[in-house]
Amino acid sequence: MRPTVVASVVAALASAALLPACSSDPAAGSSPTPASDAGADASSADASAAGPLDVRFDTFNVGLAGSFVANEVARRPAVVDALAAYDTDVMCLSEVWFQADKDAIARAVKAKLPYAASTTTDLATPLTDRKDADGNVQPAPTTPPCTGQYAADLNAGIECLKANCSTQPGSLDGRVTSTTCAKDSCSGSAASLLFAQDKRCYGCFAAVLPSATLNEMKTECTTEANGGLFAKGQNGLMILSRYPLSNIEQIVLPGTWIRRTVLKATASLPNGAKVDTYCNHLTPYFADATFYPYTGQFGAGNANGWIGEQVLQAKQLVAFVNAKSGSGKAVVMGDMNATREDKPNGIGDATLGAYGLETLAVLEGAFTNAVPAGYTPKCTFCVANQNTSGEENSWLDYVMLKGFPAGSTSASRRTFDTDVVDGKRRDASGNHTVSGKVPLSDHYGIMATVRVAP
Repeated sequence: MRPTVVASVVAALASAALLPACSSDPAAGSSPTPASDAGADASSADASAAGPLDVRFDTFNVGLAGSFVANEVARRPAVVDALAAYDTDVMCLSEVWFQADKDAIARAVKAKLPYAASTTTDLATPLTDRKDADGNVQPAPTTPPCTGQYAADLNAGIECLKANCSTQPGSLDGRVTSTTCAKDSCSGSAASLLFAQDKRCYGCFAAVLPSATLNEMKTECTTEANGGLFAKGQNGLMILSRYPLSNIEQIVLPGTWIRRTVLKATASLPNGAKVDTYCNHLTPYFADATFYPYTGQFGAGNANGWIGEQVLQAKQLVAFVNAKSGSGKAVVMGDMNATREDKPNGIGDATLGAYGLETLAVLEGAFTNAVPAGYTPKCTFCVANQNTSGEENSWLDYVMLKGFPAGSTSASRRTFDTDVVDGKRRDASGNHTVSGKVPLSDHYGIMATVRVAP
């Protein structure tokens, strides 16, 4: 296990081909440096700007999440290529869970976005605040999720996956081909874990399944006290910028199954303005409590623990922004996993379901949605783009503002919403898989053009 680095700076890449190494201590004030002369020239081209500057802010959940998101192998190179060609100023990426993907993206975008920040986390990374939704401090686990009979039950589930859903059939060295296969073929084998009074072992089984080999799953769930986090506790956030970044920090949020963090970096614009940029990805709300029961410690105070945990994270996010940015300019971006119902005509992308309303109330009480007057909402997590049935259109991905005057947003649009990759998806009935073009991710992105005064 790599040592925990709670707020290390990865300035694009610490390699001779891309960046010189920089301090991993944010207190040292080290800021990422240009990845190339081309990027530096692009940044300095606006150096003469002294008045207000129109800045493009983007957020995009790229869905490089193992078997959690379909078509990952086919989508991965297309995601990297699309980001390299995309024109923006500051961007928050979520679900870049693996370091190799972060490195590849940083290399690909360096000509347009020479500054990048991310942090390194693992299973041992401590939470910034261990209080649950009721304000009680939850103790860190001291035993692995699966011991005794739970370990035996876990092994039964793994043996089923080995026989039916392994990328190397019959081998524990394979990974699960898809979460759909695991659900359809091995739910019965995992039933004893699913319906156990203590569901922590099931939580480890469900969380580790999409990214680990079957051997790694067995090891983590039976030997690691902090086991049960997707991608071995790595976080999936990156900030990419045309402009220099400094003051890189993070907080580690209470999170079940997946490491949740908030990444902060200050962008220094050529007109002298400094904008604190926050990138985050809140816990999703799982409506299917049968297969996705809440197994965590932090969602107290809500009948659905996922909602309680999400609201808690939103409150910690707001507190972090208020503490670090005060009355200054802040842009808060990411996948908030919350959507407000909007059904003006009952059809199309503008027909949105509703969930996470408590979370939206927390966020909208502190920040302003970066859309111009008269903007027509569109889904960013859309039925047409899902590989499962039973979903509703949802607007989950946001650019939000703090410390900006009213009317600062001149434009907003959905991005990365075309079918460009050869893959497989559910047909219109939701019952069959068919081959065809699919988008870059199971999410679409959002871009906002914001006027930033010096």
